[in-house]
Amino acid sequence: MAPAPAAAGAWVAPEGGQEIWTSFFGEAENGDSYYETALYYERPLDPGTSLVVSPWVMRDPLHEDGFRGEATLALKGVFHRSEDWVLAAQGGAAWVSDAEPGCGATGAELRLLAGRSFDNGSFFNAEIASRQMPGGCSGERLDLTVGARPAHNWLALGQVFVDAPSDGDEIVRAQVSLVRFRANGAGIQIGVRSRIDGGPAETAVMISLWDYRGD
Repeated sequence: MAPAPAAAGAWVAPEGGQEIWTSFFGEAENGDSYYETALYYERPLDPGTSLVVSPWVMRDPLHEDGFRGEATLALKGVFHRSEDWVLAAQGGAAWVSDAEPGCGATGAELRLLAGRSFDNGSFFNAEIASRQMPGGCSGERLDLTVGARPAHNWLALGQVFVDAPSDGDEIVRAQVSLVRFRANGAGIQIGVRSRIDGGPAETAVMISLWDYRGD
């Protein structure tokens, strides 16, 4: 699966929705530079359901075509909400540009999400995803996010992404970043991401633009 957008997670979409554009700039294993960009777009359909669209594309010097891409189109539904907890499930269609031989390019993805907030403004999000493609190809994903607000317009994030495709090696990435919000709900996020699984570091600088219309 593609790397996740910078901070998309178990948050329920605010009334106005949310849109996060994220780009990474880094160095591949062979020393060539790579670039990737992703969109996380969420629009509420009613108080407990939202539409999620998440395309991703990467300029990959190690791929024969020079690029790779993926996209998902899904519905997210909240099945438990309390003062501190939100639990949700998300399911929909997935597409990949570089399907392995014998595997289909379109399939399905199911994602379970949990978010926990604390009185001091910090929070914890977890996502578990499973993707099934024709031909018996599959992949699993675990995304963990810890966040804190050092000030009302600042958000600090620490994240770990575990990607376990059926046709390749497990990849574990860690990311740290800061988000600065403006009064209108827009924000800019800057951070660093690197592999921590013993493989090539593939360290990348990340910049993300948010349109998050929360309370």
